[in-house]
Amino acid sequence: MYRRISVHLDHGFDCPRRTRVALALARRHQAELVGIYASSAPPQYYYGESVMMSKTLNVMRDLQAQNRGAVQNAFLETVAAADVPAAVRAGASSPSASMARLGRTSDLLVVSQQNREDVEAVHENEFVEQTLLSAGRPVLVVPSSGDFPVVGERVLYCWDGSREAARALADAAPLLRLASHLVVLTMDEGAATRDDEAVPFEDLATYCIAQGMPAPDHVRRDIKGVGVGSTILNAAADYSADLIVMGAYGHSKFREWAMGGATASILRSMTVPIMFSH
Repeated sequence: MYRRISVHLDHGFDCPRRTRVALALARRHQAELVGIYASSAPPQYYYGESVMMSKTLNVMRDLQAQNRGAVQNAFLETVAAADVPAAVRAGASSPSASMARLGRTSDLLVVSQQNREDVEAVHENEFVEQTLLSAGRPVLVVPSSGDFPVVGERVLYCWDGSREAARALADAAPLLRLASHLVVLTMDEGAATRDDEAVPFEDLATYCIAQGMPAPDHVRRDIKGVGVGSTILNAAADYSADLIVMGAYGHSKFREWAMGGATASILRSMTVPIMFSH
């Protein structure tokens, strides 16, 4: 069971959606829910060599404090109505740094997919990606469209035998023990690319059962001509998954940028919540 779950709070219209997802998980796990207010710092405008008058900046900071209070109070009222223990935190650094630092004492972080149409939301460059890379905790990303009243009943888990995949399985274990159905997806580019030294699926299945997870079904997909991201999302749709569990950034960040890796691809096109582990 997860004992503490953190959810990102800001002024965007996606905030209530991810709060509902986090609240449902907290109720299911009898966990405390922590709202982390991580929004952009007040801007400083420069004119020549001078900085905006300090009085004006103070007014902007006061307004931001009022806005933060409104968001946090709304969160606390919502969680109290659901009879779930709650707390709020606020960071003073960049949103991703605040979310990562304050979330390290939680079992799971909940954030939203980037939505450029949500003009009041945090728009830090690569907020989700930077949170994933620096938190040291699994991160559940909620799509920017759709409602998800149930998360974790039918789970698609992506397995390639890597460190990141193994860690994702361990990070998701409390949730997977409550699942009703588990599908393990492995991918390759045809028989020639299959690894003869890969961990046998039977060993993975035995481990899952020993951990109290459902006995997993195994599906193998060929990604040639389709790509990793599309293969994962297609499989999730085929098996009616309400959650995808996968490792994030298995290659170096530079290689991910250069090659448009699976993590970046699926973050752009996700259709169901995804728990990433790095």
